[in-house]
Amino acid sequence: MNTTITPQTTLVDLVDLWFRKLRAEQRLDGTTIDEYERVLRNLVIPGLGPTIITELTTGMVDEMLVELGAQSLNRQRKAKVVLGAMLDIAVEVGAVPANPVRGSLSISRPAPDHRSLTKAELEDVRAAVWRWLNKERSGPKSSCDIADIIEMMLATGARLGEVLALRWADIDLEARFVDVNATIKTEPGAGTYRKALARPRLVALPEAAALILQARRHTSPDNFLDAVFPTRNVTWQQVNNVERRWRQIRRAAGLDWVTPDAFRRAPCDMEPQQWGVSEY
Repeated sequence: MNTTITPQTTLVDLVDLWFRKLRAEQRLDGTTIDEYERVLRNLVIPGLGPTIITELTTGMVDEMLVELGAQSLNRQRKAKVVLGAMLDIAVEVGAVPANPVRGSLSISRPAPDHRSLTKAELEDVRAAVWRWLNKERSGPKSSCDIADIIEMMLATGARLGEVLALRWADIDLEARFVDVNATIKTEPGAGTYRKALARPRLVALPEAAALILQARRHTSPDNFLDAVFPTRNVTWQQVNNVERRWRQIRRAAGLDWVTPDAFRRAPCDMEPQQWGVSEY
């Protein structure tokens, strides 16, 4: 394959060249590059892949964005941002005179819903989780992981990946402190792994959260990862998998606005709940 971007380069070839460049530079996190590639190959290339970059017009970009917007505003926005960033490289090397994405359809980003959970909404969340845990389904019975993960986010203000990266060595149940020092990353070739945070922090644990962890410690077998929330196969849980489970739960309960970050923003007077003594 030609390794030089020219006026005759097609979009599909430009994708290959751009990602080769991004990975060689190592300026971006691998998961970010993987997400950019998914966006281009799944949303842009199916319709515009064979197009020669000098023949790509703003009208063609607009047509693609309108089609994506009918499916999902999130897809539409991602496609515009990533395609525009890629074509900037073609402009920089002089292969095209201007970036056709820059004058394309204006996309307003919807304001994120930063509501804080009320106590009543938190009870609705817990009831929805309880129903999901006890729902009849094929395969192994669901563990309480999703419930305990939510309660730990609520108790510590940690992000989902940070909670999934917790090890028993990071937790002092007697002093009731947890050292939040890593997060979970998933990359092709590298798999799912624990990545140290640039700025670890010590977080005090409420008594109820310490009881949740104590119960897990007594009932969960030791594992070579020392993970608090390992998978059944003793690997680190993927953030995407947990988010997918949560989407299933919230959709069934009509709680679509409640993202994992909502648990981090919950008022500090909302105590975690030990599910072993749940009244649901």
